[in-house]
Amino acid sequence: MTRHSDPADPLIPVLAAAQRAGNPVPGVDPQHWPEIVRSVRRRWNSFAHRHPAPAADTRGARVEDLARGLLTRCAAGGRSLIEISDCRALAGRLAPLLGPAPEPR
Repeated sequence: MTRHSDPADPLIPVLAAAQRAGNPVPGVDPQHWPEIVRSVRRRWNSFAHRHPAPAADTRGARVEDLARGLLTRCAAGGRSLIEISDCRALAGRLAPLLGPAPEPR
């Protein structure tokens, strides 16, 4: 079963802006962006499950985790020349739209 993201998802314009700014992470084909959005939301929402206490659940830790997830996704998609700095830049722009900062544990 294929799930489709809402084209009005607020993350889509962030991917578009990143692409226009020259960030290679979103790729050149906007048809893949809903898949990236699903992956980003899944990674963000599963952080606490994948990093049990006493790992710090901070916005910074989540952004770094999201960047590493984006890098892994790009490498798996055959785009291994993507830099972690590009992933961090995009993750930092996406994070404010993914939810409130986590409460300290």
